Amino acid sequence: MGKLREEQLKEQLKSRSFSNLYLIYGEENYLKEYYVNKLKKALVDSDFADFNLHIHEKGSSLDDILMDAQMMPMMGEYTVVVVHDYPLTDSKEYMEKLKEFFKDVPETCVLVFWLDSITFDEKKDSKWISIVNAFSKAGDAVNLARRSEGDLAKLVMTRAKKRGCEIDNSSARYLVNAVGLDIQTVINETEKICAYLPSGTITREVIDKLAVKSLQARVFDLSKYILSGDSDRAYNSLRALFAQREDAIPILAVISSYYIDMYRAKCAKASGVTERDVMDYYNYGVRDWVLTNAARDGARISVVSLRQAIDILSKTDELMKSTAVDRNLLLEETVAKLLLIRNK
Repeated sequence: MGKLREEQLKEQLKSRSFSNLYLIYGEENYLKEYYVNKLKKALVDSDFADFNLHIHEKGSSLDDILMDAQMMPMMGEYTVVVVHDYPLTDSKEYMEKLKEFFKDVPETCVLVFWLDSITFDEKKDSKWISIVNAFSKAGDAVNLARRSEGDLAKLVMTRAKKRGCEIDNSSARYLVNAVGLDIQTVINETEKICAYLPSGTITREVIDKLAVKSLQARVFDLSKYILSGDSDRAYNSLRALFAQREDAIPILAVISSYYIDMYRAKCAKASGVTERDVMDYYNYGVRDWVLTNAARDGARISVVSLRQAIDILSKTDELMKSTAVDRNLLLEETVAKLLLIRNK
């Protein structure tokens, strides 16, 4: 019993040494659903699923959930109760009743609370910290976080190979950076490219042609054009984002994060602090590659210019959120100011 990593949950499935209570949560929706389905398949004979598997959605009452959890299984080892997106923080009474049940969970029951659309900060949200601790004390709390760029690159290479395509590690990482860290998106884009290119090598050129880039990747491209002083490509990229009806506030947020990452990396280097120390301090986690790229790109611009740029971005953010001025116009003016700083 306790807080489990993905590897430990895998081992439980392999050895069939299950807990009677699970809390499945975290950032990666694909993995959460994947492992809930794995548990259902491992614990319930499909021929008796109507009797031994009980699914509860948000609107279910806690009394009904606990009643099902106490039912004896029919022609099987376990009664499995899966509770999807239950609002555990809505009432203290819910948690008190659950904690009382946790003291004596039937050995024939496996109760799984699956938080799909519900996310929280495990380090700061006191209500959820208490709930996670309650589950980990009585059973297992499994945090399925986003996978790293390296892990996703390996997944891309494996998927491509199964479809008869080849892709090297560098190009696989390029694809992950382009489409984002969501596993389902990475899988879908890999499958799409392989369907278009059933046998052959997936190159960066192929990825640029076929992959649908995430908003973050497209705005990073815009930021790099600004940083290189390429005004034509910067404005073309910005117009494309406007044509795709992307909201100016998220675009500004990504540009701002890019400049802040460069500033952090630049100041750390000047102070003799390692990139790893910065990554740990600001909790970059699986996004550590962002700071590595920022350290490389930040070599093109001075600390003074970065401070000026961050000041401009901060003022634009304030204007967007507090005035009725057209946000796209404000963003276009900001890009112009950032280009001026770069070209100085």
